[in-house]
Amino acid sequence: MVFIDKTTRPKPVLPQLSEEGALDDAAMSGTNPEDLTPGAMRALIHELRMRQIELERQNDALRRTPGPALDLEVLNSINAEIVVLDQHGIIRQVNKPWQRFALENSAAPEIHTGIGSDYLKACRTDIHNPLSSATQAHDGIQKVITGELSSFTLEYPCHSTTRQRWFSMCALPLGKNPKDGITLTHTDITAHKQAQEDLLIAAAAFEIAQPIVILDMYGRVLRVNQAFTDITGYSDQVISGKTTILLFSKREPVSTYKNIWHDTSQTGVRRWQCWLRHQNGEDIFAQGTATAVKNKEGTITHYVSTFHDHTLVHQQEQQRVLHEAAHREALVREVHHRIKNNLQGIRGLLQRFGREKPEIAEQMHVVAGHLNGISIIHGLQGRHDQSLVRLCELTREIALATSVLWQTDIHITIPDNWVFRVVAEKEAVSMALVLNELLVNAIKHGGKARGHVSVSLQQGHGIEGVEVNILNAGFLRNNKNRPTGHHHGLQLIESLRPREGLTVTLTQRGDHVHTHLHITAPVITLDANS
Repeated sequence: MVFIDKTTRPKPVLPQLSEEGALDDAAMSGTNPEDLTPGAMRALIHELRMRQIELERQNDALRRTPGPALDLEVLNSINAEIVVLDQHGIIRQVNKPWQRFALENSAAPEIHTGIGSDYLKACRTDIHNPLSSATQAHDGIQKVITGELSSFTLEYPCHSTTRQRWFSMCALPLGKNPKDGITLTHTDITAHKQAQEDLLIAAAAFEIAQPIVILDMYGRVLRVNQAFTDITGYSDQVISGKTTILLFSKREPVSTYKNIWHDTSQTGVRRWQCWLRHQNGEDIFAQGTATAVKNKEGTITHYVSTFHDHTLVHQQEQQRVLHEAAHREALVREVHHRIKNNLQGIRGLLQRFGREKPEIAEQMHVVAGHLNGISIIHGLQGRHDQSLVRLCELTREIALATSVLWQTDIHITIPDNWVFRVVAEKEAVSMALVLNELLVNAIKHGGKARGHVSVSLQQGHGIEGVEVNILNAGFLRNNKNRPTGHHHGLQLIESLRPREGLTVTLTQRGDHVHTHLHITAPVITLDANS
């Protein structure tokens, strides 16, 4: 232990490793303990211990050196700061590393560190504090000198103004006779202490409440903490050396997990959420972050992932979404129901006006038919989830309502094992008005007088296609006979008809008019619920 003048520094300054030390000081000073992996830290600690053993071996060799005084060349050849004390604690010899350190760290090194200085007296500067490093050094050295101890080792802090440092001092007798004196060697163990402290900090941080898993560059598990075990059921002993495939849930495609690690390797950090499988087979919904750990060359050496168990939150969110969806559907059905009732009420009023005033009865029937088609749409939408309207149901309801309104039988045919098609929601009202208008035309232009109108559905072109055929007795009007005639029904159909997915053609078949509708996407699609 080297002491300096109290006027310049009140605490003892301990020697560092020499430039010729077993470990390169420049390399060690440039090593950031935070950059060391646990394996590298253990290797560093092992090397420091080995060096301390080597210094003790060298001290032992010094003890066996013949003569009361040690050869100075021998002292200078040893890669350590060494001082030789006599039986009274007076410095008799020092080597060059000791002198060099004293010059670099003391304003008056000859007072406490030069030959002839009372080293034990310097150690008594803090005698009133039995726990101080100086007091412990004094007592330990004194006991080795008197033979009470065969050796004495002390680790102590000796911080400079620029950085924190720790040293290890080893005192060994020169021979069996206490009068031969002792040797003191000093070792800079700063890197060892910092590595040890970082290991303790890392261990404390690793055991936080958040699950952590550390993987090597190939995706094999190196370490998990207790929180990980608590959440997944897999202990460190069980999962170490294996891949995270143990955590794959059948609820997720394998590509989900592969994409997480691929993105992490590409971007460095990846936030993720997915299902994981507990060791007991249950599923866990987790949210977390995966991070790629790189060395100074930018090469990935490890992966670290932290996460939280969000199963309960996820389930609550799913319940909320389902509840909101059910509430919305109920609300939508109620709105459709009220609109339908109001439209039917207005239709009833129009029919009453028609009965009271026969001269406008036909016009009232036409308007009532239009309202009826719209009310049917709302009635169907209020009866099904997600406002789905099936084409066959719409056609049947329009035919039945039109039959009642115009007091004319309409026969409708739908094949057995019919594949349901759904009318696009934005086209539902248009389709209802077109069907209503075509059926009214069929009744007005021959069907009512002859009492015969039929409607049939059959498979059309493609998987979704449907053909609707309306057949009524009568004849198509000849525009040549009525060049100025306004065919309001056909004009209305043309204006209402969707631009894509619906074609309407009228042809004469003997004494019957055949109205043909070919309907396909995007007006209709297959019913996924059927």
